[in-house]
Amino acid sequence: MMQRYEKSSLPRLRLLPPRHSLKVLFSCLIGRNAPVTTVASEEQIANLQRHSIKVPSSKTDVISYLQMGSAEGRRVVFVHGTPGNAKGWADYLLKTPVGRLYIAVDRLGYGLSKPEEAVVSLKRQAQAIAPLLETINGQKAILVGHSSGAPVALQTALDYPEAVGGLLLLAGAFDPDLEEANWFQIIGTFNPVYRLMSRTINNANRELLGLKRELLAQADRLEQIKIPICAVHGDRDPLVPLANLSYLQGKLKHVSIDKLVLQHADHFIVWHSKPSVDASLERLIGLVRQTEQ
Repeated sequence: MMQRYEKSSLPRLRLLPPRHSLKVLFSCLIGRNAPVTTVASEEQIANLQRHSIKVPSSKTDVISYLQMGSAEGRRVVFVHGTPGNAKGWADYLLKTPVGRLYIAVDRLGYGLSKPEEAVVSLKRQAQAIAPLLETINGQKAILVGHSSGAPVALQTALDYPEAVGGLLLLAGAFDPDLEEANWFQIIGTFNPVYRLMSRTINNANRELLGLKRELLAQADRLEQIKIPICAVHGDRDPLVPLANLSYLQGKLKHVSIDKLVLQHADHFIVWHSKPSVDASLERLIGLVRQTEQ
């Protein structure tokens, strides 16, 4: 059955230019944020530590996550986009620096997390991540969010400001006016197409169609953000335009974004630009340390 939304919260229907149509169609079928590849092998990924916890404030939600590193180190929590899962961050977890704990989550509706159905609410997604945000030796947790995982990270910082020290936003979607739907996404909400698709694709489609509504609800609170923010974005991202960063900076009143724009880079910077992401994370942690002194 088709999910119904208020007219003002519906994303615009995008008529794709030929050079991007096949790329975007393929990306939506395999997942907008699915990596092209990871350096890590399946065997290496299988050896990562897997845990799960029931979300304290929910009767149904369970969040599953991978982690590597020192339990006494600063926590860095990686939040995937739509769709995706914790395994997409394997290359980062396998090279966790000394003195840190890297945690990659399966967001609600993906991987081994519960529920099975889509969770469109940014607030509920943030609620599931909150139990992982422990301050260790005075060091607050850092959140790293990719694509639609970036507004989840922002929502977490808004709802749990005492627990988040800084944000690294990668190819993030923030501007509701830039949210657009493709014709095949609309078709995917109808039977029998819906029944033919996997859980991951159906949940991703529902999230993407509901994201504009969630960003509109988040917009008026963005001025509350006071922690350091670093952002990395490709200048040739056809899925989440670079203009999202200008929108976010316009909403922030107390902090300037430490911005890195990657030349000739597309949406999948998590995988093809890891050195730049790592460098920005180090930069962010340095800025956060200054606030903790």
